[in-house]
This record gives sequence, C-alpha cells and structure tokens, in this order.
Amino acid sequence: MLQKFNEDLLVFLNSLNSNSNIESMVWIFADAPIFFLPIFLVSTWIFYNFNSQHEKKEMLLNIFYSVVLAIIMNLIIQQIVIFDRPEEAIKWVWKLLLSHVPDASFPSDHAAVSFAFLFSLFFAGYKKIWLIFFPFVLLMNISRIIAWVHWPFDIIWWILVWFISSFIMTDLLKEQKFVKSLNKLIIKILHYIKL
Repeated sequence: MLQKFNEDLLVFLNSLNSNSNIESMVWIFADAPIFFLPIFLVSTWIFYNFNSQHEKKEMLLNIFYSVVLAIIMNLIIQQIVIFDRPEEAIKWVWKLLLSHVPDASFPSDHAAVSFAFLFSLFFAGYKKIWLIFFPFVLLMNISRIIAWVHWPFDIIWWILVWFISSFIMTDLLKEQKFVKSLNKLIIKILHYIKL
C-alpha cells in the first residue's frame, strides 16, 4: 500500500518535467542549493571573525555538527537498509534527468544535509535566514524526486530524524562540557591560523 503510494507520487512528480520550464528548474535546483550551505557557514564564520563573536561561532560549529551527524546516520542506514533508486526499480523510467553515482536511494544524502542544516538554523535562532533557505531546500528535494533519482519516501520518512538530530546538536548538546571544549579548541586553532 505504501509502496504503491510512493510509486504513484513519484510518477506524478516526474510527469511535471514534461513542461520545459520545470525541467530547466529541476536541472538548477536538484543540486545547486546544496552548495549554498557551506558558503553560508564559511561566510558567516568570516563575518563573525571581524566582530569577534565567539558565541556565534560556537553556534555555527553546532550547526556543522548536526550536518555531520546527519551524514553519519545516513551512511550507517545505507549499509543496513538498501533500496534501489527509482530508475533501477521501475524499468519504464519516464524521464531520468540527472546522472549520478549508482548508490543507495534511501535515505537521501541531499535531504539529510539540507534538512539538518535547515532545522539547525531554526534551533540556533537564525529564523529569518531559515525562511530564506526553506524554499530552496524544499525545491531541491522535490527536484530530486522529479528528476527520478529519489523516491518521495527517501526524503519524507527521514525529515523527523534530521529534525531530532538538529535539535540534539544545536539545542541539547551545545551546553555539554565536551562540546564547549571542542568548540573552544577549534575556534582557537582557526584563530591562530587567521581563519
């Protein structure tokens, strides 16, 4: 029942790329927004360097940790649970728009990184920036379904997990002695090498 819904939703979303404008947007949004995440972290870090705002730098590190935690969780899950990508599972592929490494479909690495980053921004108090990134994260993940490289459930099922991991890293663990010590050490090292 759920797999049938997953397939039907995939086919419906993939059918949207019959419109050339949507197909062009998918080419742009399926991968490009993921690069804005490190650009944001690095540029914000540099900005805080000029203002000597160590607390803000610690929060940026916590955001980074939540993304790393999401990637680690994905890698572990991908070793345990293996789902073929849509183009391998359904032989009558409507239209594959992106070429990619033939690896596990579930859970989506793009979704893990983008949603962990997005939720971490929210928990860190960057609510206006969160609103700016939200539509791009949503468009990127929907574009990856339209492009036929992910099942809808590859993304939908794990949003809650990334929400929880972001909450843990940016809200619960930020006051832990180990995390604070690690953050201070990283800030000190980067300050020493002028970063």
